[in-house]
Amino acid sequence: MLKWIGAALFAVASMFGTSALAADWPQPEPELPEVDYGLSGAFYLRGSVAGNAMWARNVEFCPCPNSATPTDMGWGYSLGAGAGYEFGNGFRTDLTIDWLRNTGLTANGYSADLRSTVALANVYYDFDLGGVGLSADGGWQGYVGAGLGKAWHYTSATHATNPDLAAGAGNRSWAGAVMAGVAYDMGAAVADIGYRALWHKGFSTQGSGMWVQDAVAHEIRASVRYRFY
Repeated sequence: MLKWIGAALFAVASMFGTSALAADWPQPEPELPEVDYGLSGAFYLRGSVAGNAMWARNVEFCPCPNSATPTDMGWGYSLGAGAGYEFGNGFRTDLTIDWLRNTGLTANGYSADLRSTVALANVYYDFDLGGVGLSADGGWQGYVGAGLGKAWHYTSATHATNPDLAAGAGNRSWAGAVMAGVAYDMGAAVADIGYRALWHKGFSTQGSGMWVQDAVAHEIRASVRYRFY
């Protein structure tokens, strides 16, 4: 009987001793899978450069009414800067200022030279492409957007047979834009390239009485956004 009691006590002591030693051993930390938490809200700064080709619905000459259809497109470029905010759900918004130059839009022999400063409030929706993008690890994404604002123009014109009618003038008009493109998200920065149709309600010169109506600059535009978390 005493042998059985002794054996039982020895077994219990061995169990406790083994547990105490196991508690002292270093325990390996479990490896947790990486979790993609998606985008969070962030402020950003942006810069852009674009080439453009401009066309207009029609051009009025005074004394009115004396309208003409443009015969040649204008060509030019623009530089832009802005600041905005991403909401983390695909939507973002920003304020942009672009400095645009375009020359060569021609009607009735008059060729316009346009310099514009365009301020727009924009909203966009970013979406992933093929299951990649819109994530903490970055990737390819597409976007669509629209904007509305004002443009400040200075316009002059030249004429092959009457150079005296080339006086410049400044005016202000409504402006708007629609855009679409693709982007690559690198985390802290996003680079994109896309199309933007930039609409101007109208701009005019003095001496020729040239009033360009509903002009649209078709742009191929490259931009970079830098995030601040």
